[in-house]
Order: sequence, then structure tokens, then C-alpha cells
Amino acid sequence: MLTRLRSRIGQVIFFSVILLPLLSGACRKVAIRPAIDENLELRNWPQFGLTPERTNFTATRVAPPLKNVWIYKTSSAVSPTMLAVNGALIFTTLDGRFEILDIATGERRGRGKCEGQYEAAAAYRRGFLFFASRYGQETLVKYDLLSGKPLWKIDAGDIASEPLIAGDAVYVAALYHRIEKYDFESGERIWSFKSEDQHRSSPALKDDVLVAGCDNGVIYALNAQTGKLTWKVETGASVVATPVISAGKVFVGSNDSTFYALQLADGAAAWTFLAQTPIFQSAASDGRNVLFGASDGQFYCLDAETGRERWRFRAGSAIGTAPLIADDLVYFGSLDRRYYCLDLESGALLWSFETRGRVRTAPIIWENYILGASEDRFVYAFAPADSLAGLAL
Repeated sequence: MLTRLRSRIGQVIFFSVILLPLLSGACRKVAIRPAIDENLELRNWPQFGLTPERTNFTATRVAPPLKNVWIYKTSSAVSPTMLAVNGALIFTTLDGRFEILDIATGERRGRGKCEGQYEAAAAYRRGFLFFASRYGQETLVKYDLLSGKPLWKIDAGDIASEPLIAGDAVYVAALYHRIEKYDFESGERIWSFKSEDQHRSSPALKDDVLVAGCDNGVIYALNAQTGKLTWKVETGASVVATPVISAGKVFVGSNDSTFYALQLADGAAAWTFLAQTPIFQSAASDGRNVLFGASDGQFYCLDAETGRERWRFRAGSAIGTAPLIADDLVYFGSLDRRYYCLDLESGALLWSFETRGRVRTAPIIWENYILGASEDRFVYAFAPADSLAGLAL
């Protein structure tokens, strides 16, 4: 109870004196200070996949039945990734804007336009927000959220993937046949690797091995310090899903309808699983299980070590998001306009919610909230009804 009370006090302080009102439409007019309670940082969802390994796994458990506590309408469809930072929900929209909401209330605390007003993906770390834009002259931008001003802007090529922040670096995989590493502080490019095709798969990182898929069907693994090729594996079609690194393996699906488990050290095949239809979305893994969805609506749970199918669940349409493993539960969204929650052990359906549009935004978790969006411009927050009374001050 004391930890929960401190968390709520931290949120109140954060929103009452730290999120400043927006004075114009530019990103640089938003100012956010770091949280006073450092424990809040540990509960953040700062980038796609949560960790540099992109595992989409958290030990935090938010269990159904869930109540839809608020709905917020945006200016356009929400991008596939949302961020939860110190009690604030941050997301970009497909019309080149971003918004900041109070997670507890759904009230807007700030909004602005991304650089060049182009669609962008975002990531957060240590009080800084990074935008990677699909188009434009300055496609990678670092913002100081304390001052609300950009610190550097870089032409990193058109980026149709998620930026990766790890250690003192920012990694991007771009459409112009490049995987690159930039210095977190200065924005200086540290190295650039030329690939054979464009990238829509985002990089994942573990033990200085950086892994990303490519439209030519190749999975590249680079030395994160030097940018040199460590290994590569060819699949039968484009790899647009982002790899997940867990239990010493790289897990990723391909448009050739095959899900691959590769050894992180050398790319050797540990096992493969045929899903019958293309796999566009990223997976999730807790080290014991690996879960992913396919374009025919089948959602799979496999044994991470052997690739043996443990169970499958059929949604009403193609799986539209990466899964979220929350302790012994798994959440995901589908183009059938629903978010689902399944029991991780059995695959039994525990809860579902029908949104107002197709779901392409991955669910994330912050404290007692599950957060998501549908492409008809609505953002949703869910929470167990019995948890809300305990959070009241």
C-alpha cells in the first residue's frame, strides 16, 4: 500500500507541476521533467518491446475482468507503439502529431507536431524523447523533455521502423538500406552498415549482438560496437517483424509463413515452425514460452526451447499487434476490432474488448492499467475495477 501511495503521489506531482501546457503546435513547446520518484522509471514502458531485447514481457500482472476506464479521441490513427512514462501516456499519430495523456484520467496534458509533420515512431530514456520519422530531411530527433527543446536533428534516411535505445547509443534500421548507430548524447553517427534492401524490421540487442530483419528476407546480426557483420540467415520472404531475443535465441517470423528460432551466438537454426500464412507481427517471450500471431488470425504459443506447439487460439481476423506477456497472462490485438487476454498456460480466453476500429497498436502496461488504441482514432485505458478504489487519494 505504501509503494502504491508513493506512486500515486509521484503521479500527482508529475502532472500538477511538470507537464506544462502547450503554447503552439511544435514539439519543442512541450516540457516534461523527470519523475521525482525514481521507482516510477522502473515501471515505464519506454520503447517498442519494453527492453532492448524487445521481449514484450513484464512480471507486472493486470488481470481481468477489466473495466474500460476512459476513451480518448485523437486527430488520426495511433502509431503501432505507445510509451508509458512516469504516469503519462505518449503516442504519435499518423498525421505527424504526438499527444501526452494522464494515464489515470485520460486527460490531455500536451500535444504537438513532430518534425516535418510526418509520421514518426518514438522512444524514451532518461528524460529525453526520440522521434524517428518515415519521411523528411531530419528524420531522427532528440528532444530534451525538461526544456522542451530539440537537442539535435539528423538526416538518418526514411525510417519505417522503431528506434532502439540501449546504453549510450540509439540504433535505427532505415529504408535506404542502412542499419546505423548514433551517440545518445551528441547524435554523432558511430557506424553505418550497408544492407542489400530496405528495413521495416526494428533492431533488437543483447550481449553486443544487434539483430534486424530486411525486406530481402535476410536476418542480419551485427557487432553492436563495430557495426561489422557477425552472421546472417536467409529466409524465404521479407522479414518485417522485429526480432525478439530471449533464452539465448533470436525469435522472428517471416513472410514465408515460417517462425524462426536462431542461436544468438552464430545464427544456427535451433528450430523452425510453419504457421501456414505470413507473419507480419513481432513475438513476445518470457524465456520459457514464445508467442506470436499470424495473418490468418491464428495466435500461437510455442515452447521456446523446442518449438513444440503448446496451444493456439483463433481470433476473428489477422493478428494486428505484438503480444504483451504480463506475468501469466497474454494480451494482443486483432484486426477484428478486439483486444484479447488469454491464460498463458492454457490459452483459455479470459477477456476481450471490442474497440471502434481495427487494432494495430500493441497493448502496453503501466501500473494497474492496460493501454491500447484502435485505428479509428480512439485510445483506451483498462483497469481492474477493484484496483481503482485503492489508487484514490
